[in-house]
Amino acid sequence: VLGELFALIKDRQQEMPMDSYTTSLFKDGVARIAQKVVEEAGETAIAAAIGDTESLPSEVADLLYHSLVLLAATGVQPEAVYEILRERRK
Repeated sequence: VLGELFALIKDRQQEMPMDSYTTSLFKDGVARIAQKVVEEAGETAIAAAIGDTESLPSEVADLLYHSLVLLAATGVQPEAVYEILRERRK
């Protein structure tokens, strides 16, 4: 699913459709995208801390999405992250 989502994000980055939230993020720039990652991380942590397991999956999804947009905006491939995770599981 993450690979499919990243491919869609890259398509949005290339095509820049006017009615796309992803397009608006790319137009706002890396600093704004990074700010959204921080915001979503905070919302995720708060949901977990207060035991809001109903909202937690949605918050994690938002965090993953915005993180993938940040990777795309900075030219980093998710595979670089996956490789680090593979190394860490040893």
